[in-house]
Amino acid sequence: MRSEYDAVVIGAGPAGSMAAYEIAVAGNAVLLLEKHKKPGLPLCCAEAVPRVAFEKLVSPREDWISAGINNVLIKAPSGETAEFHYNNSGYVLDRKIFDSALADRVSEVGGHLECEAIALELSGNDHQFNTIKIIKPEGQTIDIRAKIFIAADGIESRIARLAGMNNLIDIKDIAAHFQYRLENIEIMRDTIEFYVGQEVAPGSYLWVFPKSGNSANVGIGISLAKHTGNQAAVLLKRFIDKRFLGATIVEKTCGLVPKYQGEKMFRLRNLLVVGDAARAADSLTGAGIVNSITTGKYAGLAANEYISGRIKNDNDLDALYPGRFLAEKREELKLYGKLWEVYKRLDDNDFNDIVKALGGLSPVDLKGVGAAKILAGLISTRPRLLRHIRHLI
Repeated sequence: MRSEYDAVVIGAGPAGSMAAYEIAVAGNAVLLLEKHKKPGLPLCCAEAVPRVAFEKLVSPREDWISAGINNVLIKAPSGETAEFHYNNSGYVLDRKIFDSALADRVSEVGGHLECEAIALELSGNDHQFNTIKIIKPEGQTIDIRAKIFIAADGIESRIARLAGMNNLIDIKDIAAHFQYRLENIEIMRDTIEFYVGQEVAPGSYLWVFPKSGNSANVGIGISLAKHTGNQAAVLLKRFIDKRFLGATIVEKTCGLVPKYQGEKMFRLRNLLVVGDAARAADSLTGAGIVNSITTGKYAGLAANEYISGRIKNDNDLDALYPGRFLAEKREELKLYGKLWEVYKRLDDNDFNDIVKALGGLSPVDLKGVGAAKILAGLISTRPRLLRHIRHLI
């Protein structure tokens, strides 16, 4: 490592690696810090992405993809299902390979990746940060100077909090995700499955995402405001014993998913915050990979403008980041935040109604059908749902 860089990025997940790549490919000196032994570990993700949005950001390699998605199946408490067919709608990634590949791209274009390096604190003056202190496994601390910093250190976003950002969020805005990787099971390799209802996943949903012909990520999300992580494990085991009796559990993962908190979490002076650290995930489903990469891209591009001197004032960064990201995603993030509040109020009769109404749309090519159109269709077929969604209209 050098003692000075144009930019330092903390965290080599998808958001951080994308930001560092944009900075390095522009010819600027960037240091990408990763606290673990290698990017992609540990995994806290169901690994699914929508194809079109994903391919706008990166050109996928074959070894990144565990399965292609052509179908979505939703099962109601009544047992009734709705199934949608949409060829090449998405991918289930191999995040360990994918994350490592994104980080490797940074090195390939001249950036520096430093693993097993923990960021301790940012320091500077009243106007901007200029130094980050890191610690290596042997206990050595090093001060690194830079013009701009990017926090991509996940939901805890320790570096942003220590820098002075109030990034604490209410427990009601956090979902816990608990997941097993199963093998020796029979699944539809091109179909992702969702199960809803109070008995299966109270206040959230349970998923089955294929990884290969006989392997899948099977997980559950629950609201921490109402339930405990232990309950998530019990509910997931009950489902697996019923749906995949005799399966082999080869991996267990867990993580927390923060809900979108608005624009306040994205920047503090010349510290840009990206990915889960910025609470940029979809509040309804918890999906965050594409949004994370998008925040990283725009933060990296904004950093280049700042490094070049074309932006003189920290406050002028807002137009570029988070400005360009929010111009693209603000309304979507706000809508899914509202829909999450609706979702938490639904009972099993509501879920049965919704799945039955959705089933009436099958088979359908979902291209161009967004949440607003589906919502309108549900209201027209199930008017009693208006009691939940009237505040959205």
